Amino acid sequence: MYVLLLVLFLVMSLQMVMGYFQVKTYRQEMGKLRGTGIVGLGHTKAGWTKKGKILILSYKPSTDRVISCKVMKGITVFAKFKDVHDYDGMTLEEVRQKGLDEDAAEFKHRRKKHPYDAGEYSKKKGALIQAIEAIEGRMERERNQSENPVDLHGEAMKQAEAKKGGQLEGPLQSQV
Repeated sequence: MYVLLLVLFLVMSLQMVMGYFQVKTYRQEMGKLRGTGIVGLGHTKAGWTKKGKILILSYKPSTDRVISCKVMKGITVFAKFKDVHDYDGMTLEEVRQKGLDEDAAEFKHRRKKHPYDAGEYSKKKGALIQAIEAIEGRMERERNQSENPVDLHGEAMKQAEAKKGGQLEGPLQSQV
């Protein structure tokens, strides 16, 4: 009985250590792409019949081109990121069309009942589509922020003064 528990403990410890190395690899790859443009991340989960996938896509809005793409596929902690040059130099719309084609092929049975909807938040989308939607969401947030800039320093100073007087005001009120 104790031998079985010891073996179970060792296997779980090994998985934990290997998971640590996989997360470390993921962080390194994200770090490499961070300065290149807007980075989008997409993933699909593994199942009994298919491998999981993590896709990192880097897009530069000033040139309207995809800079780089990395994909990790596999079901074990030994999977590594590989450079995918299929999307390099393509516009976001061209990559979106490829992503929709991949999504339709990957989820063909699901798409018969539930067609693709960009507005729907769902984990049942292809990794490429998720990465593109993440990039578009980031660009939308940046656009909204530039249209309605918030002076965080000024707001923080106002709140500090108001706090001294016992009153709170401004958009940062809920954060104090």
